[in-house]
Amino acid sequence: MSTLTFYRSAGSRRGVSLVELMVTMAAVAAMLGISVMLLGLTMRLETDGRSAFERTETIARLSGRFRNDVHQSREAALDGRVLRLGRVEYRVDDHGELTRAVVVEGKDTAHEAYRIPGSAGARLALREINGRRFAVLSVDVQPRQDRVDPIRPVEVEALVGKTAASARKAEGGRP
Repeated sequence: MSTLTFYRSAGSRRGVSLVELMVTMAAVAAMLGISVMLLGLTMRLETDGRSAFERTETIARLSGRFRNDVHQSREAALDGRVLRLGRVEYRVDDHGELTRAVVVEGKDTAHEAYRIPGSAGARLALREINGRRFAVLSVDVQPRQDRVDPIRPVEVEALVGKTAASARKAEGGRP
C-alpha cells in the first residue's frame, strides 16, 4: 500500500489570516465613515440650496408685484411701517414680515403675506432722486444663521406713477 502525501506549496494556501481580516474591516469602516460624512454634507447643501431657491423665487415674485403696484399708483405715502399706494398697502410687522393688502373703504379685500426664508427683516422707504419719487423695498438676507456670512440687503426701487403718467399722456392729459 502506498500512502499518498499532499504537499502544500507556499503560493496555494487557503483562507485568510486574522490580520488580513482586521485590515480589510478597518478599511471598510473608514470608507463607511467618509460616506456618512459626505451624505450629511450633501443633505446640508441640498437644504441650503432649496432655501436659497425659495428665497430667490419669493423675492422675484415680491419685487415684480411691488414694482407693478408702485408704477401704477399716482401717489405714495409712508406712514411708519405702512406704504400706501392708492388702494394697495404694503405693511411690515414687528418681526420684519411683509404683507400686501388691497384696501377698499377701509377694509382689506385681498391679503397676501410674503415669508422670505433666511431674511432678517424688510423695510419700506420713499426717496427723492433728481426730482423723481421712488418707493424702496429693502430685504435683509442672511444665508444661514449658524454661519458668519454677512447680512446682504436686497433693494427694489420703483418709480412712483411710471405707468400712470404714460396712461395720462395717452389720454391727452398733462403729465
